[in-house]
Amino acid sequence: MHPALIAILSLIGALFLWFVVLRMARKFRLAPVSRRSVTLLATVLDNPVRRCFFSPAKSLDKVGIAAGMRVLELGPGSGFFTVEASRRVGDSGKLYCLDIEPAMITRVKKKVSIEALENVALMVGNGERLPFKDGSFDLAYAVTVMGEVPDKDRALQELYRVLRPGGVLSISELLPDPDYPLRRTTITWACNAGFEPFQKFGNFFAYVVNFRRGHAEVR
Repeated sequence: MHPALIAILSLIGALFLWFVVLRMARKFRLAPVSRRSVTLLATVLDNPVRRCFFSPAKSLDKVGIAAGMRVLELGPGSGFFTVEASRRVGDSGKLYCLDIEPAMITRVKKKVSIEALENVALMVGNGERLPFKDGSFDLAYAVTVMGEVPDKDRALQELYRVLRPGGVLSISELLPDPDYPLRRTTITWACNAGFEPFQKFGNFFAYVVNFRRGHAEVR
């Protein structure tokens, strides 16, 4: 067997094993969050191999960020998408990044500083209680985030509230994220909050669903 193929199969096997172990740990509450685990997670998320198969540019092409938009990145993690999203909103737009983990925001802050990005605002906060006014954003996106949120109904209601009427919510999920939800599950969660799906990309292993906020009164 070709060495390159062996390496790829080994990587897939390791990722699958990682998925199974973390899934079981989450189920039985055996994986407490620590600074060391957050650092390890950030390192995995920033791995160059990930960029080969899941580049920020190709991923954000499906999200629909445009110049001049006010955009919310919920759960930026290590900032894998932040720099590219900042470039897309441009000088006339603004990108707000909110993460519940201070260590992650610290890592994103370093990237923002290195790239000298002036249109990015960073904050530590809870997705179930967003610190923004009603109708603050044109678009919000979350990549491998919703499965980790304890109260998904509340978080999606908050996203509905802070989006303007007609605004877009983009949710992306992929394996081997241990909190990966099926696409139909994600659609059900969002529809229960009042969103309407209008675009679907990807397959079972990685997908993006874009939803539109209706013109109903803010909840």
